[in-house]
Amino acid sequence: MTRLLRAEALRLRTARSYWLLAAGAFALIAGWVAPTAAATSFTSGDSPARATLAIAGLAQTVALLAGVLAVTGEFRHKTITPAVLITPRRTPLLAAKLITLVAAGLIFGLLTTGMATAITLPLLAARHISAGLNPTQAAAVIVGGGIATALFAAAGVGVGAIIRNQVGAVVAVLALLYVAEPLLGFIPHAGAAVQKYGLGGLAAATTHTTGFPATAQLLGQGAAILVLTGYAAAVLLAGTALLRHRDITT
Repeated sequence: MTRLLRAEALRLRTARSYWLLAAGAFALIAGWVAPTAAATSFTSGDSPARATLAIAGLAQTVALLAGVLAVTGEFRHKTITPAVLITPRRTPLLAAKLITLVAAGLIFGLLTTGMATAITLPLLAARHISAGLNPTQAAAVIVGGGIATALFAAAGVGVGAIIRNQVGAVVAVLALLYVAEPLLGFIPHAGAAVQKYGLGGLAAATTHTTGFPATAQLLGQGAAILVLTGYAAAVLLAGTALLRHRDITT
């Protein structure tokens, strides 16, 4: 297992796609957070800091895509065949990817949310706007960002094991996040449940930032983490079962 973890860590460090995703996310988050905190007019009753820090949620999407790419890339580039020949048991292969991506996702989430917080709070203070966030709450937002990003990375690994086609898997997760969930959120009666238990609502609750929409009734941070963990575990179990029983062709 140690050898597999080292191999996955090396792949993560040397694959240009991950670095491009991470760099793009950092640039987008910083470039979006700064003008939002510096120029947006916030209405009474808002938490300006939480509303602005919701932008850092882009890190969860990037982590989800990274998890998908980590698995589907093996099938796309045919590297899964020699990997299985070297390690016939497929579960440890997926477990190594999971551990590596979760660790990377945690660090990435902490860094991006921490960066967003470090930009937002001084800019709001310079404008004499109350952030609506004390130091303990800011720490909870940053930690929640790390946890949410790690769990999204785990879910991505599971999705990649279920949908082996890289393009199909990427389109599926993006369509779920940015098309299906927002549309389902407008359905009477069902919309509230989608906002609360959908991935977007769970991410907002885990990071303790403003939800989508801002008036949504979200779970508490601890409950959201548990539900999100359950989702990731379910997808991973399904992906593991499929990976173990599918034929792998060259």
